[in-house]
Amino acid sequence: MNRSSSRHLLLPEAPCRGTDAAPISIVRRQLLGGLLSVCLAGVRAEPVPLVGVLVSTGLQPLDYMRQGLRELGFVEGRNVAFAFRSADGNPRDLPGLARHLASLKPAVLFCAGPAAVDAAVHATSSVPIVALDLETDPLRSGLVRSLDSPRTNVTGLFLDQPAITGKWFELLRQVLPKAQRVNLLWDASTGPWQLAAAKSAAQRLRFDVDTLVVRDESEFEQELADGLSRRPEALLLLSSPLVRARSRPIAEFCIKHRLPALSPFAEFVHAGGLISYGPNVQDFYLRAAAFVDKILRGARAGDLPLSLPTRFQLLVNQRSATVLGLSLPPALLEAAHEIVR
Repeated sequence: MNRSSSRHLLLPEAPCRGTDAAPISIVRRQLLGGLLSVCLAGVRAEPVPLVGVLVSTGLQPLDYMRQGLRELGFVEGRNVAFAFRSADGNPRDLPGLARHLASLKPAVLFCAGPAAVDAAVHATSSVPIVALDLETDPLRSGLVRSLDSPRTNVTGLFLDQPAITGKWFELLRQVLPKAQRVNLLWDASTGPWQLAAAKSAAQRLRFDVDTLVVRDESEFEQELADGLSRRPEALLLLSSPLVRARSRPIAEFCIKHRLPALSPFAEFVHAGGLISYGPNVQDFYLRAAAFVDKILRGARAGDLPLSLPTRFQLLVNQRSATVLGLSLPPALLEAAHEIVR
């Protein structure tokens, strides 16, 4: 998909407006009578609330938001409309896209990923923002003043970074009990919170880590290749919308270079990666739709407590473990929600 089509703006059709034009012929009155009544009905109708959707990459967030709101009784074009903007894998474009969406005066702005949330926060302090952010510490970053009562224009779903990054390294230790050297693949647009938590967990579990830094989709291939010079015994993919979008090529890279790897996203294991541990992303989007629903029905973002889910899915790829020469612990296999064979 080209950049222009993936950034397509979806808006309700403009209502017809009455005019003070001079009298027209009876024939034309008859032809236009039906259309005129539709126009007048449109003038009298309540305005359709607009939901802005801002993402770093991909169309899936819009699809999930549409699905979630549809299940809650919203029909696109009847009682809700969408304005969608994607940075197409280049987070540097997000600030301008956020300003444009804010200028449309949406009823609520849904943002997927920390770079989109940050751009939206800097673009508006008045439009309610629903965040789906798996990488930011909402308190330490200043996005909210309290988890139970944000008291800003931001609410939504976040994760406990120390807890989930610690679990990732514990899983690596189960699979690779003697490993020491781990490369961290970090998308710099996600901010420092997740990376800091991961480094702290690595130190606690006695891993030596090197950080591979990417800033957009174009940098993944070279950074991963350069990271091999450090002779890593494993690769940990830190969470990011861009990392999720690159699940298949990263999994193929890891298999090619016999590199055990863990990702937060199930797509990685389905594409051949070894392990994933993280949230059900589709479920998270549907839960975010519930926040949007409440705001559309009159709730204030600053009054809606944040959601910090604690239930995650563990997937393992038995076939890839065999290729990598690894024997997965029985306890790990028993705990897995899905085993790809």
